[in-house]
Amino acid sequence: MSSTASILRASTTIVKQRILPHIPKKWLPQVAFGTNALSLHTLTSCNANARMSGLKRGTAESKMARLLGNARLPVAIASVVAEFGLVTEYSYVNVDHSDFSGLVALVFAVQTRIGRALPIFLETSYSGKLSARSDAPKRTKKLRTQYEALTDNETKRTISSLKALRKTLGFWPKLVFDRNFGGRDIVQLLTKQKATFYVRLKASRLVAGAGINGSIRVSIAKRSDETVVIAGMTLRVIRSPKPKQDATSGRTGSAATEPWYILTNDLTSSRNKVVKIYYHRFEIEETFRDIKTILGLRRTKLNKPNSLAILLWFISLGILILYLAGVGCYGVRALRRRLMQSHAKKKLSWYRILMELREGEVRDVATTYFTGVRR
Repeated sequence: MSSTASILRASTTIVKQRILPHIPKKWLPQVAFGTNALSLHTLTSCNANARMSGLKRGTAESKMARLLGNARLPVAIASVVAEFGLVTEYSYVNVDHSDFSGLVALVFAVQTRIGRALPIFLETSYSGKLSARSDAPKRTKKLRTQYEALTDNETKRTISSLKALRKTLGFWPKLVFDRNFGGRDIVQLLTKQKATFYVRLKASRLVAGAGINGSIRVSIAKRSDETVVIAGMTLRVIRSPKPKQDATSGRTGSAATEPWYILTNDLTSSRNKVVKIYYHRFEIEETFRDIKTILGLRRTKLNKPNSLAILLWFISLGILILYLAGVGCYGVRALRRRLMQSHAKKKLSWYRILMELREGEVRDVATTYFTGVRR
């Protein structure tokens, strides 16, 4: 990597040239403020980050409240992200839910094959994983009430989000799901739309097909590449090799010891390729981990899905800005080599490495300003 490359300068250029010019003028001040306060910074709290943007307390907190209440801004940011060109119809996009203290985000993130996926679309709602006990905390009761008032179920919300993704991008990328998305309605939608998908099935899922007498559990199918029929659709079920004990694979619980059973309408790729595609699904879980630990969203307690959507969009912008800055400074191959070659016992994520490089440059600028000495 070039010693003269500047992540700070590159990230600033991306904001000025690839984000702000594409935001509607009426929301430009809000986006500039949100990018300054929330992107590329660890979250202390929304108001604390706002105050650290250099504005007076009352002004900063008022601007943050208006920002988090802008219900139309997520669509505008999604359109800007789509214009980055990080996703094509040949890209593999991981899809998964993540809970944030009573709210839930459905996130779509493109695989990078270097450990962390890039969030490119998201929608939020109330979480169903909240206590219904009468002695639950007041906030929990309130969020639970809001969840129970929803008029559609999780599957319908997922289908709505999938359609919104298609509308935003203008095409279907290849979608990679965890096993909570293997319901018939989702599979039927994607098959009808000719969208390629890969979704992990539970071992107990019943399937039927050529060479199968009636319906059997997918876990006892004789072949590791089986043609099956589900609701009249001809699909494949790929059984992965028995997993090795790999601490970096992202597998936990039964996923660490059992094969995967991957349902797909990809009828041409080899079994090994399908398994590899699914292996990189775990990048989205590592991205969630970075968002919650490095960026501090584990402790956030927002009460409205739109507020979470706004916050996550600016966090996602920060991730994308750093990735694009890293690629711009070093090139894809050099960046991959730098991130993949590590002799330390614990490898760092590319996001953490690039963020620390940028923060180091910020400290250098401050040192030069105050002391006149360039490091």
